[in-house]
Amino acid sequence: MKQIAVALTGASGAPYFLRLCQRLSAVDGVQLHLLASESGRRVLHEETDQNWKTLSYPKAMIHNEKDVGASLASGSVKLDALVVAPCSMSTLSAVAYGFTEHLIHRVASVQLKERRPLILVPRELPFSLVHLRAMTACCEAGAFILPACPSFYMKPANVMDLVDTVVDRVLDHLGIEDPAIKRWQS
Repeated sequence: MKQIAVALTGASGAPYFLRLCQRLSAVDGVQLHLLASESGRRVLHEETDQNWKTLSYPKAMIHNEKDVGASLASGSVKLDALVVAPCSMSTLSAVAYGFTEHLIHRVASVQLKERRPLILVPRELPFSLVHLRAMTACCEAGAFILPACPSFYMKPANVMDLVDTVVDRVLDHLGIEDPAIKRWQS
């Protein structure tokens, strides 16, 4: 069983988190772990009117961000991947420079030190030089930077189609086969 964690932080883009969780929870052989920062929970409510405490993904394990002693905080627990979607610039900077204020930071740090997949989905506009340098530091440390930049070549009909263009790329980088992924055909 693949162990995949998805973290929600305080950047705009809660629909990316929700859609990724929905699609991963439908995949057989995936154990889903969910984490959210305090800011992430607030953004979730503001952007979607959903409440973190009432999210329902039957196969998911929900972790408390303050529990830095949770199993995911240890390199001895093999987490196949961590996706931070959306990834705030605060979280990206913490990951880049090794700050571990809460469980999301700690799990990201463990993924890097153990050389395991870490996918950061920054959602900010525009990027400052500070942001770009933090992204470079994360990339050099082994993280994969996958900005939330939807594509339009599939002629999206609605916002969820745009969200899916980003989620599809995340699933590809997780090695998840999903027939719903739309691919370019010339």
